[in-house]
Amino acid sequence: MATRASIKISDSDGNFIANIYHHYDGYPEGLGQKLIDICDSGTMVNGLSAGSDTQFNGFNDLACSIVFELKEHSGNGRVYLNNESDYGQCGEDYLYEIIENPNHNRSAGIVLNGKPLVLVENMNGETELVSEILERVSNV
Repeated sequence: MATRASIKISDSDGNFIANIYHHYDGYPEGLGQKLIDICDSGTMVNGLSAGSDTQFNGFNDLACSIVFELKEHSGNGRVYLNNESDYGQCGEDYLYEIIENPNHNRSAGIVLNGKPLVLVENMNGETELVSEILERVSNV
């Protein structure tokens, strides 16, 4: 049985960038961990520089890298780009949101040193940081 999920990517002003539908393994320990790994795999920069470290040339480049990584590791027919209006309308079990976070999220009081916020809404309508779910699960 598929554990379907969608990933909405938004900039720090709330503007829509992408909606990625992921058909299998959408649970936080699978897709949620993968999203954190992708976001943590490089440094956000404004203009690429020489070096072997992974760099994201702005938040839109990170969004492209997320699509690429998910397609590369998921196989054919499992990852799709959808419209913003499709978010939450495809029978998803989990709804993820990745929000550009250059300094901090003022409304939530969360500081992540420039890393994007990776949030998930579960089937009960509860939203929380994926990292908090993974920490809680690892302590069980």
